[in-house]
Amino acid sequence: MAANAAVGLTGVFKPRVAVSRHKKVKAQDLLSYFRQMTTLSRSGTPLYQGLQIASEQTESVDMSLVIRGVAEQVAAGASFAEALREYPKIFRGEWCEIVRCGEVAGQLDEVLDRLCKQIEEGQALRSKLIGAMIYPAIVLTVTVGALIVMLTMVVPTFATMFEEFDKELPQITQSLIGFSNGLRANGLMYLGCTVGAFFGFRYLIRTPRGRRIWVSWLMSLPLIGDLMIQSAMQKFTLNLANLLSSGVSILESLRILESIFKTNPIYRDAVAQMSQSIMRGRTLTAAMKSTGMFTHYTVNMTRIGEETGTLSPVQAEVARHYRVKIETLVQRMAAQVETLLIVLMAVVVATTLIALYMPMFDLASGA
Repeated sequence: MAANAAVGLTGVFKPRVAVSRHKKVKAQDLLSYFRQMTTLSRSGTPLYQGLQIASEQTESVDMSLVIRGVAEQVAAGASFAEALREYPKIFRGEWCEIVRCGEVAGQLDEVLDRLCKQIEEGQALRSKLIGAMIYPAIVLTVTVGALIVMLTMVVPTFATMFEEFDKELPQITQSLIGFSNGLRANGLMYLGCTVGAFFGFRYLIRTPRGRRIWVSWLMSLPLIGDLMIQSAMQKFTLNLANLLSSGVSILESLRILESIFKTNPIYRDAVAQMSQSIMRGRTLTAAMKSTGMFTHYTVNMTRIGEETGTLSPVQAEVARHYRVKIETLVQRMAAQVETLLIVLMAVVVATTLIALYMPMFDLASGA
């Protein structure tokens, strides 16, 4: 009787059986897609039928259209990897190469499972990085907001009151009032200059030369440079391990890794240099060491992997090592930035209060 009553529920009491949809493709949509394809492949479901099922299960409207397009390509005779390559903005080049090797070896379910783990690890690391920086971002926003409110609303009120004193104000108070008046009079101009500088900077770092200079400068900074280098080590070893374990050759893996580092021209050139060295007969360890861009730990572990014939497992272990180091470093950076911002906020507020109340103390003391 209860089951029959539930079938007829509508409106507010309607069971939430239908999938809740959103438009854009998120990282979670990609992970869910590859998980579904792994499960369907293991169960022996034909590829075309599996793609049709996945297109109906995804929560992203755009992802559903992409999967249907992939299904149409497969129905027309293309391989799964070739169909995925038709959507380079959704499926990365290294993913497509891993899928291609899995199809050739008849181990599609295994490589898809490995791909799921890679995407999941990357997503988990990204979430931890973002989570560690949320509180410092909130503190910075509150600091800037409080400063703007004090300069545009509180300081003008005190300035009007100080005009009645008919006394020369302390230099710190005059500077604060002058800054407040300038901000209120030219606030829109300052905002326009800030926005213009932001977009100009974005344009500059998108040029090849500007990007190279920007990345080189960041990599030379304390903490930030350490984070960028460790992130590069983790990205390189993780993708190399997955590509090699899927049957991709070292040279082909390095070619794919060049595209992975497209936003970091320093490491992109280093990987390209490694490819040239290996084509001349050098080992991966020697090629890696010659660039000067890889840590001693990475180079030494790679040497061990080559000598023992366990290069892929060793690279995976190095990736796990650097993932832990990155999480620790980010937490330490977040704590330092948080402390710095709190101190900065205290100094700004204290300086403002001193500048506002000093004339009143002078008046009360009869000075």
